[in-house]
Amino acid sequence: MENLIPCRFHVEVESVLKAEGLRATKQRLDIWDELSGTNKHRDIETILESLEKKKINVSRATLYRTIDVFVKHNLLKKLTLDDGRFLYEHNKKSISPEHDHIVCQDCGEIFEFFDSSISKIEDKIAKNLNLKVTTRVHQLSAVCTGSECKNSKN
Repeated sequence: MENLIPCRFHVEVESVLKAEGLRATKQRLDIWDELSGTNKHRDIETILESLEKKKINVSRATLYRTIDVFVKHNLLKKLTLDDGRFLYEHNKKSISPEHDHIVCQDCGEIFEFFDSSISKIEDKIAKNLNLKVTTRVHQLSAVCTGSECKNSKN
């Protein structure tokens, strides 16, 4: 599932970069294309390796800074694993509908789910507090209970 998000999103990315006082360089747009071109959850090392394979030269510092900006502006979701690593995925609702994550603590498998009743409850709570929810981030840690777990001892 490569090249999921066409370049029309470059305008939004360029606007976000400008808002942060950064130029929309070819490297930063290449980073966006790499991150938005898949629905996979990937860490920094995997992203760097993929860029290198495509002969795209990006420094680690530029990658971190650019990813931080994309997360801040809700273009990327950042998942924190129990071992302290971070995984990233694009957050374009037209391509990848709103969803949440459950991560198995044993095997690291990531399960995506969406339940509209959770959002409704959050909206009701926010409304009672005179607030409007603008960003939702859910991540649960769990343990696979069946023999399908990658680290299953069954």
